[in-house]
Amino acid sequence: MLLSSLTSLQQRVISALVLAPIAIGALYFGGLYFLLFLIGASAVMAYEWCHASLEKSPGLVTVLTAASIIVALFLAQKGYIFQGVIVLLSGSILLAIAAIVLKKNDRMIWAFIGPLCIGLPVLALIVLRAIPDAGFGVTFGLFLAVWATDIGAYFSGKTIGGPKIAPAISPNKTWAGLIGGIISAMITAYLVDRYLVGGLVATIGILGLGAICAILAQMGDFAESAWKRHFGIKDASNLIPGHGGVMDRLDGIFLTAPMLMVIIMITNGVW
Repeated sequence: MLLSSLTSLQQRVISALVLAPIAIGALYFGGLYFLLFLIGASAVMAYEWCHASLEKSPGLVTVLTAASIIVALFLAQKGYIFQGVIVLLSGSILLAIAAIVLKKNDRMIWAFIGPLCIGLPVLALIVLRAIPDAGFGVTFGLFLAVWATDIGAYFSGKTIGGPKIAPAISPNKTWAGLIGGIISAMITAYLVDRYLVGGLVATIGILGLGAICAILAQMGDFAESAWKRHFGIKDASNLIPGHGGVMDRLDGIFLTAPMLMVIIMITNGVW
């Protein structure tokens, strides 16, 4: 009752003050703590995805979606990254078949996308956190850049306003907000590189990486907004006051985390 009397921004701030220390603590300690945190987040996101896209109450599809992601996370935690990706892809194929068997042919594509959409980002986070010596700084820095994008976009969009980017998908997103988010992410990325990971990246490179993260974070936000509009829902769930669901809170890492994982793996000769 108390929360409902607060503004959306006030609810967002309170929720962030409660949840951020939990997320940062799990990330800081890493290992099993971060794995359990991501398993919990993944299970909720699997429910949110399936509830909107496939089945109103948890059933076979929801269980299979969550299970494939959790198994992939365990494999990635042990260093079996490619095997984890194969599990996600296998889960997607199995779920597409299950959708046909359950006579949900029109939802087959959503069943297939689920494990990949949710699983690849969280798998990437596990991989990033496992980077020797710099894992916490890199992963925390990614979250900071995404949060900076959201904050910069929110306040610059509110202050400056102006033309909308895609009003049919997300009516409140403006070009001014996007630019503000990019600038905020670039500054944050520079500070993270300088103070958290020891200046491993050249200035021009880290500023460019910050800008790319901001653009991909906004693309992830738009993609989730398009998904919600397709199924006629406002939020993925009502779990987090002011934020909606876990997918609403983590949509900024859907594209940024895999992108950063790929860049680091390529630059370190893994691929």
